[in-house]
Amino acid sequence: MSLQPPDYRQHVVLFVDDEQRTRKYFAKLFGKTFRIVLAEDGVAGLERFREYQDEIGVVVTDQRMPNETGSEFLEKVALLKPGVVRILSTAYADIDAAVSSVNKGGIYRYVTKPWEVPELEVTLKRAMELYLVRLEREELVRQKMMSVDMLAASDRIVCLAALAIFREAGIRHVGEALRAIVRLSEEPHEKPVPESIGSEGLSWRELYRRHLSFLGAVNTSLPSDLTSPAGLDFELRCTVGEALKPAVEGSPALEWGEARANPPDWPGPLSDLQGVIGPFISALAKVVEGEGMVRLEECLSGLELIFPGRPVRSVLAPAMSASAEEPSRHALDLIGACMRITHHGGVIDFLPEPNRTEARLRIGFDVSRIERAPDDPFEELAADLVGNELFWSRFVE
Repeated sequence: MSLQPPDYRQHVVLFVDDEQRTRKYFAKLFGKTFRIVLAEDGVAGLERFREYQDEIGVVVTDQRMPNETGSEFLEKVALLKPGVVRILSTAYADIDAAVSSVNKGGIYRYVTKPWEVPELEVTLKRAMELYLVRLEREELVRQKMMSVDMLAASDRIVCLAALAIFREAGIRHVGEALRAIVRLSEEPHEKPVPESIGSEGLSWRELYRRHLSFLGAVNTSLPSDLTSPAGLDFELRCTVGEALKPAVEGSPALEWGEARANPPDWPGPLSDLQGVIGPFISALAKVVEGEGMVRLEECLSGLELIFPGRPVRSVLAPAMSASAEEPSRHALDLIGACMRITHHGGVIDFLPEPNRTEARLRIGFDVSRIERAPDDPFEELAADLVGNELFWSRFVE
């Protein structure tokens, strides 16, 4: 069975030469096989290159041109798009410069004038094939690095939960906290793809080193009082406003919005409830301060929060990727605050974003979650992770 021949018109050949007759000749010779873009000198060549940058696969340029040589022009092209295949067209008198350019590794091949047309056509085809192979390789590397990054991210957030359980043997509903952390870190409407993918070429040794560094930072800095206070009591009722008053008054990034409805009372006593909900509100305010406000609105389920999503995603990024950056104090405070809320029966639900700049969530308390304490925190975490569709769709699909 024969292989499908390459589509040489899938990408563009940019040809640069100061002689109009040569440009027309090149287009006439190879225009049926390749998509050709022409330019008369280096200045026009750079303009055409930027215009068609995503489509250009091969660049052919004459060595002798006004203002700059072909070699100099190809050096600029390489800075803009290192993967493009570069060919130098030169007269016999400039053969030494052409050989030097090839030997330095910057240029794929040189061709001498006058051209041997069949030979030049073969050279152009091999150059385009090389570009297509490079594209395929880059895509494979990108997919590999994406898989590595997602694997590292899933390891990191599971380790967050495991470390929390080691610190606080009685902590409950850690899987619910993970769900909230993943949602806080996600770009709206699309899966985030780390910008570093394909550029770092992480070795497993480096990935492992970063992972150990991350775990060390978490082990040192994750709050150690996640199960404090001892528990909330639904027989002792508190209003949402009472619970949040100290946090709102203490932060310029927090503001009350118009109440949507009369919320149900939350469990008390008041000082304990403030110790559960206050750290999350304060941590969120510190993350967004200087980039917007956190608006608090009473609603039927308890409390709705509207806030800028970008700074929150940014601060949580080291916990969601293979980044060498360690999670900040703000990130760990926010993560710990999510765990504290869910441990005490809090429910964190996310709402559709009105736009890409804002995030919205609701917080309420469920008496059944407080009364239903798991026998084994690790067993509960494993069950939560296996059944957590959001987690697996974020890190596996």
